[in-house]
Amino acid sequence: MTQHSPADHTPPAPRLLVNSPMEVISARTLVRTATVRHRNVGSLARLDDGRILLAFRQGTGPLRRNDGAVMLSHSDDDGVSWSEPVPLYAHPGWDCLLMGGLAHLAGDRLRLILGRVKLDFALGGPEPLSDWYVFAVDSDDGGRTWSDPGPEIRLFPCWTELYGTSNPHPLPDGRYLWACMGTLGRDTGWQAGVTVTGPDGRDFSPPVIIAAAPDRDYADLDLIRLADGRFLAVIREFVTKESVFSHSADDGRTWSPIRPTGFKAANIKLHRLRSGAILCLHRDEDPSRPGVSCHLSKDNGETWRFAGQLYAAEPGTTYAPGCPCGYPDLVSLEENRLLCVLHTYPDAEGNVDLHLLHLVDRS
Repeated sequence: MTQHSPADHTPPAPRLLVNSPMEVISARTLVRTATVRHRNVGSLARLDDGRILLAFRQGTGPLRRNDGAVMLSHSDDDGVSWSEPVPLYAHPGWDCLLMGGLAHLAGDRLRLILGRVKLDFALGGPEPLSDWYVFAVDSDDGGRTWSDPGPEIRLFPCWTELYGTSNPHPLPDGRYLWACMGTLGRDTGWQAGVTVTGPDGRDFSPPVIIAAAPDRDYADLDLIRLADGRFLAVIREFVTKESVFSHSADDGRTWSPIRPTGFKAANIKLHRLRSGAILCLHRDEDPSRPGVSCHLSKDNGETWRFAGQLYAAEPGTTYAPGCPCGYPDLVSLEENRLLCVLHTYPDAEGNVDLHLLHLVDRS
């Protein structure tokens, strides 16, 4: 991957607190070129042989347009070096992007949940979309070759997204549990829940709703299996921007009433540290600290504390519809090391960058 010179951009500058359970070993920008581009919505998957796949959206800048393509790269040395990104999916006149990301099933089998959308900023609102289509492509050889696009996946009356950066979650009977979200109308009635598939990741069941309310919009959830066997879900709420959480003790069939986490968040990513503590990476919706922040829970999500930022934007940074930062994803490496990808707000020229961070779990 081409790197740009330090004079061309502001390099990543994570700001973890001194008592954070993570330590940043390295942080750098990926895939920067001389041409203004948006490279965002990254997703990571680590195969059994150690190969790491990175899928992301790439489009022109400085404004987001209906020209995004899904790109794919891989690393065989734990993210130190990467293959040249190759296009995996594009559709003329549409903005193509990840709608759930890389899902690693058994062995070398992968499902990549994709989609294409029509942006129309005249519509207003946080998601100015006039049309959308969500589907999956499959690989049985670790991402070397891929199937043709599958049929449309529609779990909700309008928008459907298999958003859950930790998807899928194996169940004892061989099926998979997936986080999902969707709408009752165009950009209205956002709901967050879970769906179940068979071992092949197909035939999604009707969603079990975790969070929905007439005067609230819920989205951007992630799930994690706790040490006691329960599932924890953390979910974004659009109106107040406060995130909420819920537990399931029966593999996602029922969920406890949602409660506030105490922090403002979107683009949730959950990870269980070696100590058993739960790490939540997220776009910080607190205007005093824009960027990608970390919160930590040592009591299975009941309480949380701020642990610092992996990407810190300038105070007061705001974003236009379609151009937020965030979408962090994380995979485990050997020896308690972690690899994280996220993307930035647009810089002065309009570039949106992918940041790659190597971390160590010190818990």
